[in-house]
This record gives sequence, C-alpha cells and structure tokens, in this order.
Amino acid sequence: MAAYKQCLLTSKIFHLFTQNTEGTVVMSSRVFHILAQKGNVVLTVKEDDPVLSVANLLIRHNIGGAPVMGANGALAGMVSERAIVNALTQYGPNIASLTAKEIMLKETPTASPDDNIFDIANRMTWSRSRHVPVLEDGKLVGLVSIGDIVKLRAENAEQEAQELQDYVTGSNHAAVKPHDDSPRTSSKAQHKIRTNHRN
Repeated sequence: MAAYKQCLLTSKIFHLFTQNTEGTVVMSSRVFHILAQKGNVVLTVKEDDPVLSVANLLIRHNIGGAPVMGANGALAGMVSERAIVNALTQYGPNIASLTAKEIMLKETPTASPDDNIFDIANRMTWSRSRHVPVLEDGKLVGLVSIGDIVKLRAENAEQEAQELQDYVTGSNHAAVKPHDDSPRTSSKAQHKIRTNHRN
C-alpha cells in the first residue's frame, strides 16, 4: 500500500512538472484571458503621424510598439522600437520627414480573442514580432505582447508550484496515521465486562 501511494505521488509530481515544462496549462489559456487582466485599451497611431511623434509616444508610455490605424479606421500595420531604430540607421537625420506608414510592418500577425496562447507565441516566433494586435470582427480590441505571455507563464508556474507543494504536504499527512496511546482491552476482558453488566 505504501509503495502504491509513493507511485501515485511520483506520477502526480511528474505530471505537474510536465505541465510546467511544456506549458500545457499556460498554453491552454486564450487571448481573452490576457485581455481580461491587462484590459483592452490600446494606444494607436495614424499612418500620417510623424515618426518622431510615434517615438515620443512609445517612450512616454513605456511601450515597445503600437498598431497603426488607416484612414478607414482599420488596422494598417504595426510600428515598433525596432522599426524606428532601423529607420534611423537607414535615413539618419532624414527620419524626421518620415511617417508611421513609411516604416510600419504591414504584414503583421494578428489574433482573435479565442486564439490559443501557444499559437500566438508561435506566430511571434516565426514572424519575429513582439506584439500581436487582437481583432474581433475586423476591429482592434486589444494587443498582446511577448511580455504578457511571459507574465502569464510565470503566474501559472507559481500556481502549479503551490499546487505541487499542497499535494505533497497533503499526501504526507494522509500517509501518517495517528498513534493511538489508549490502553487496549482484550476480547476476553471485554466479554467479561459485558457479562458483568448483564448481571
């Protein structure tokens, strides 16, 4: 019986660590889970906004990128710190004459609120993007960053560690039987006591 409990405990520990290592728990989360935590307010820029204004916006709000909205109100692309640095390297002082439209990434990956976080992480990896706009019915409803995914993973890892600790602690308590120090009465003595009571 003790060996069975030990085997069960080992299996549970392996399962929890496998979940944490492969990201099963984290990656089963959806985009809307992140948006529910961070909110869906997104700072955006327009296509004709000067690059220097965009750079100031990113610095002022301490963000790494912003969606670029077209004249029709639809998503046109993404502008990021990296895009600004690349433009500065290429154009030098002439960067002041550029607009967001001229340096933005047009083929930017997007997501929907129901998309799996694992899929979004893969899109970021393959496109080398650190930000993914979230669209619902063609409208911008949020923005997911690589930092959001890392934060979610860290929170889940902490939760899983606590669950593991609780499980191990609970198993140890269940395995230890309370010691009974009360004196035991033999069956013959019990029979004699019952007989005396009847008399």
